[in-house]
Amino acid sequence: MANGQVTTGLAELAPGPELAAALDGIDLSTVSNGEIIAVLQARSRQRAHDDARFLAVVAEVGRRDPFAALDEIGRLGGPARYGADETRLALAWTRRAAEAEHDFAEALTSQLPAVWAALDVGEIDRPKARAFTDHLVGLPAAEIERICRALLPKAGGLTSGQLRARLARMVIAADPERARDQYEKAVTERSVVGYLNPDGTAVITADGLPPDEAAAACERIDRLARAAKRAGHPGRLDQIRADVFLGLLNGRYDQMDREQIIAHLLHTHSDGAAVPAGVEVRVELATLLGHNDHPGEIPGWGPLHAHLARHVVARQRRAEWRFAITNHTGHLICGGITRHRPAGVQDGADGGVVELHIPATLLAKLAANPPPGWASVISDLARQYAAWPATKRGFDQKPGRRLPTTGLRRHTQIRDRTCRGPGCRLSAIKTEFDHTRDYRYGGPTIEINGGHVCNHDHDLKTKGGWRLEQPEPGTFTWISPLGQTHITQGESVITPLLPEPDDDLPPF
Repeated sequence: MANGQVTTGLAELAPGPELAAALDGIDLSTVSNGEIIAVLQARSRQRAHDDARFLAVVAEVGRRDPFAALDEIGRLGGPARYGADETRLALAWTRRAAEAEHDFAEALTSQLPAVWAALDVGEIDRPKARAFTDHLVGLPAAEIERICRALLPKAGGLTSGQLRARLARMVIAADPERARDQYEKAVTERSVVGYLNPDGTAVITADGLPPDEAAAACERIDRLARAAKRAGHPGRLDQIRADVFLGLLNGRYDQMDREQIIAHLLHTHSDGAAVPAGVEVRVELATLLGHNDHPGEIPGWGPLHAHLARHVVARQRRAEWRFAITNHTGHLICGGITRHRPAGVQDGADGGVVELHIPATLLAKLAANPPPGWASVISDLARQYAAWPATKRGFDQKPGRRLPTTGLRRHTQIRDRTCRGPGCRLSAIKTEFDHTRDYRYGGPTIEINGGHVCNHDHDLKTKGGWRLEQPEPGTFTWISPLGQTHITQGESVITPLLPEPDDDLPPF
């Protein structure tokens, strides 16, 4: 059948009976490749609508008065204590599953009606609605409204991971003291759980951990595994990481240094010394100076409370210190590295990356009056900012190189922020420089033909039939085999965390 005949008008139908009837009348075997995505999207909108209506029923079941007669409409002002057990019995669910569903439904319908409404009309899906409830329940109503007004209109275009990252940052910014109290309470309740999978293998999971220490632990495991792989270990990296993780926990590697652990993995022996692993952390310079309490970030993990960000930076003297100077909207003007360090930073970790974020206007003010201990850093950033036009021109001077220069690689990492694949949040530092037009087909090694993608998203282009274009530096257009087009661009370096109370935002 000709493209468009099966799905004509489908995108314009609102979720509900009419859309459901239209979808039920479609024979998927008659749908062309160019139309199948429209069917998928329509089904998703209808499913979100059905999820919203189902949750409304669940919440209603939870509010029914258990002592009212069956022929009465007996409702309570809040959820009944054992309301979830009605659903548990009716649907043959576990108690925990039923209670979790009732908590979700009650929170969505009573505390976050705007989020429920967005789910009902198919603007967001259930995982995104869950992200809102997980982060916002318990906040004052005014803060909930501010965050929803700012984020709900954008939520449909974000992955649930991207949405959760933004919500986490906004919640911390809304009330840093409350967020810190919640964080410290969660850390006091930290735990480790082990359980078996259906196949007999085991899972070890820890909860309530400080994110900087958890990230450092994962970084150490990754470093050891990669070192063993480079030394000739025949296993896959994930297998080696699992072996390292288990050996560090069960005591096998007690009293061993780094090289001895690698030797054990390879069944050989050598000498060496172990050092703690540094992590990648991004933070506003203003936060380090105590001008604000904006959260930092451990890329791939999420936001880091201001006091933790300062702590992580203070023990990473030996890390690579990068900077990103931004314009008034928080977008990148220039970036690079500085070899200067502020006073008081210690040699507590090996490796890692510290990325300082600073608006050009603030840099000018600090250059005129440097804060104590930071004079050399500020002076170096101001000097590099002034020299940026010439520095940037140098990135494209060696287009015939197979690999990018260090400066070009670093610049595109800072520009792209994360893997530029659709929705991917892997830090650009952990990806590879990719030629948008392949080098083997004549693609030059210059800024507009380079970007950072993970192995999976690289394979989309080279093995999966996807096409990738870069119409301007840092803007990537992905075209899928089924005709979907997705544009990705590195997010602003410094993003507004919350709108001001008098911001003129559209009503729900």
